[in-house]
Amino acid sequence: MKKLLTLGMALVMLLACVGAVSANLVSNGGFENSGAIPAQGFLPSPPGVLNDWTIVNTVDVIGLYWQPATGSQSLDLAGNAPGEISQVLTTTPSAKYDLSFNLSGNPAGAPKLKKVQVFWGGASQGIFSFDTTNTNLNSMGWVKTVIPGLVAPGASTELRFVDVSGTDFYGAALDDVVVEPQESTTPVPEFPTVALPAALIVGLIGAVLFIQKSKEE
Repeated sequence: MKKLLTLGMALVMLLACVGAVSANLVSNGGFENSGAIPAQGFLPSPPGVLNDWTIVNTVDVIGLYWQPATGSQSLDLAGNAPGEISQVLTTTPSAKYDLSFNLSGNPAGAPKLKKVQVFWGGASQGIFSFDTTNTNLNSMGWVKTVIPGLVAPGASTELRFVDVSGTDFYGAALDDVVVEPQESTTPVPEFPTVALPAALIVGLIGAVLFIQKSKEE
């Protein structure tokens, strides 16, 4: 009986952990999956690698050059010219999603005000600005920006970031891009949805039988 109880409790804990896994739709949202960063601390892309993203013009994958928001790498959206990145996400038509990202700016050159325009499914969600006046390479002042309630136009949705700072080399800085379903969105039943009640039942039965046996003894 003890084995049955233990099995049920272990299964409940395992499924709880499975359910807690992040539902981020963005691949390589922290820009950690790229080519090897050279000694100077940044990698121009192209020709460098920025996996999972499509690049227009050039961007710089930043390593030790400045302080990232998370992990060990981030992105300067202006390489040799103002650049842009995009990724096509798998979405549920008409479902709502929350987009978040960390925004800063390259403080090594003008202008002080860096700007990035965000597109969701081809529609602009606005231009977001960051003032680099009181920042430096060791203290980037990252700000988390959230755009809630984005409606997916179809089974696939393009997410795009475009540098509109108006400068070469010293653009808006980006890190930790996350797109998650809103909590109000009704999820498609998956493994935890079906198995969790079963695990609870197994655990409950094990507990009842264990108590009954204890009384008999």
